[in-house]
Amino acid sequence: MVLATIRLPEGAVYNIVEVLGSMANVTSYQADILPLFTERDIHAMSKAFNLGSYDDVKAHAAAIYDRIRGIGGAVMPPPPPRGEGPWPQARIDLFARWVADGYQP
Repeated sequence: MVLATIRLPEGAVYNIVEVLGSMANVTSYQADILPLFTERDIHAMSKAFNLGSYDDVKAHAAAIYDRIRGIGGAVMPPPPPRGEGPWPQARIDLFARWVADGYQP
């Protein structure tokens, strides 16, 4: 059910229900991001930083986001047998949303 429609510059249209719904589903490191990293990922990156640590992932979020998209080096996680293989787009989008939501713990 759409309560109202908001027209923003450049023709962007958002339904109030969609906006409110997205606010209720703010991503968090603990619930949404940490489960994306396997023990193998955490171990493989342990010399650089700790993917199991909110503070480390927040501090390195830009670099992580680049590498999961294959920017600035080989795509991470690496393909088998060294890793589980690249993330599907839905996981990449979830990570980007966590950043956009303000790196909630």
